[in-house]
Amino acid sequence: MAQYESTAKLLAKALVEANIELVFGGGKVGLMGVLADNVIGYGGKVTGVIPIGLSTKEVAHQNLTELITVTDMHERKAKMLDLADAFIAMPGGIGTMDEFFEAWTWYQLGIHEKPVGILNVEGYFDSLINYLHTMVDQGFLSKDHFGDLCISECPATLVHDLNLSERTLESVWMTDRD
Repeated sequence: MAQYESTAKLLAKALVEANIELVFGGGKVGLMGVLADNVIGYGGKVTGVIPIGLSTKEVAHQNLTELITVTDMHERKAKMLDLADAFIAMPGGIGTMDEFFEAWTWYQLGIHEKPVGILNVEGYFDSLINYLHTMVDQGFLSKDHFGDLCISECPATLVHDLNLSERTLESVWMTDRD
């Protein structure tokens, strides 16, 4: 866990140095809390979005620039997608995967054109990346769509790449597959 926390601190520094505000799930525990605390510590702005039902379970972070309370998880994801300019998946659990895939799916559907990235700390996401390569190899994911995903082990590099990212998919992603 220490390597994930130290990388979260490096990500916080990279975000603040790039003058990027953090939008996250609003909790003060785990990597979310480490990231938020360090962005605040470096003088950055942090907006948390937390469902009312999780505000006590996740122990809502009270020292943020702004804490937005929403009714449920769907509204949380929609609000975070609305507020953010890009998306980074850090090591995490099923909630992280849910948020990552929704952001990336909405990108594929053209609902937003905001870049999506993976911070692959010490190979945490290697199995997922291999799975995505299998999807490309088997024809279930286009090379272009996979190529639009920014992946790096280095927080500063990932922030830089997300800032330079340009959408390469056509405006309509679905085509006749016959």
